Amino acid sequence: MYGKEDIIKKVILTDLDSKDNTLKKLKQFKKENKYVKVSTWKECKEIIDVIDDV
Repeated sequence: MYGKEDIIKKVILTDLDSKDNTLKKLKQFKKENKYVKVSTWKECKEIIDVIDDV
């Protein structure tokens, strides 16, 4: 809608078990951005599995 801005409330970033420094970089990004949640692939998969069971 013109004249209205959406405010980001939460962004979830997931590291998919990468072997580089991705998780470290995501955690640093989270420190700088209060709306960011960082999860591991295991945490993300658990959430997806629960949703699939519903």
